[in-house]
Amino acid sequence: METTNSDGTRDPARVALLGVDAGGTKTAGLAMTLDGRVVAHVLAGPGNYQAIGVARARATLIEVVGPLVAACRRDGLAPGAVAYGLSGLDRPRDHAVLDRMTAEVAVEVGESSLAGARVLVNDTFLILRAGTDDGVGVAVVSGTGANTVGRGRDGREARVGGLASELGDTGGGSDIAIAGLRAARRGKDGRGPKTRIEDLIVRHLGLEEIEDLVEFMIPGDGPEGPSRLPFGALASTLAPLVFEAAEAGDEVARAILVEMGRELGLSVRLVASQLFRPDEPFPLVFGGSVLTRATCPLFARTIEAEARSAFPRIEVRTIQAPPVVGGVLLAWDRLADGGLIDPTLAARRHDPAAREAMARAVLSAPPGTSVPGATR
Repeated sequence: METTNSDGTRDPARVALLGVDAGGTKTAGLAMTLDGRVVAHVLAGPGNYQAIGVARARATLIEVVGPLVAACRRDGLAPGAVAYGLSGLDRPRDHAVLDRMTAEVAVEVGESSLAGARVLVNDTFLILRAGTDDGVGVAVVSGTGANTVGRGRDGREARVGGLASELGDTGGGSDIAIAGLRAARRGKDGRGPKTRIEDLIVRHLGLEEIEDLVEFMIPGDGPEGPSRLPFGALASTLAPLVFEAAEAGDEVARAILVEMGRELGLSVRLVASQLFRPDEPFPLVFGGSVLTRATCPLFARTIEAEARSAFPRIEVRTIQAPPVVGGVLLAWDRLADGGLIDPTLAARRHDPAAREAMARAVLSAPPGTSVPGATR
């Protein structure tokens, strides 16, 4: 399929951009045209190789990228570039593993050209790109886990956190939930103040008392009831109860959110200090399900206050688009920076209206969407 113009740039009517967001619980894939229309939007299982191993992570990526490529071919499009946001891309060793893996995926799905047109970043950088016009700023994410990354105007990048709670990287939903569980148990037996969190957990899980959480720690099929998740996975789903208690005025719950918020605010300050002057304005993008769906604003306000204490001119934004949109934008950056699309089209990637239009298009095309003839 001929997709190159006589001047060496790609034919915009025949090129698609691919983005992949491989996280700890799910992996999203998105193919869009350069005018911002959705070709396909797919969803698969977890994609963090650190948690599920190389073989399963590769299979997940194939499960996502394969249908994207097939949808492009159906519509007479050639994938121009693909950007992977990969949970587990934390160290140079991880990059080597994932670079090899994604090259193999390109060959496996029959689109070997993508092996030479890839962008690999930690998945938090997708949130930064989806929430900014040019990928410059700081992004803090609180989902199952937490991470903070940034990119300066000179292209330098910085990161704090994102490895594991056991290594001091707290502030994610799992950390908030575990803190709530501990507070509930200590409040019941008198080692700590009584908290509404206890009643919320007991009612939510249909337990007789908080100690019955032990049932979820026993290997095997688990207890009958509203959840059959193992304890670790179950705990991460309980963070909303801490927010509910905090919104109702529970001081123990509010103290948990303040502590976690200060921790992430510190991470923001440390990242920003490597990239920006204290008096320099830059966007601070909030992402992740815990930050974007919180029923109590205290957590986000604490992060902002901590960050603003050192960088008073930050502009806080909460991401509305699925992070995978950031992958499509990074793929667009890849083509533009390589001089592979004409300058006018390359400049549109920095247009906030274009970015917002892409976000609206994706929100109206949920995972499972495949749109025949999207370019016609």
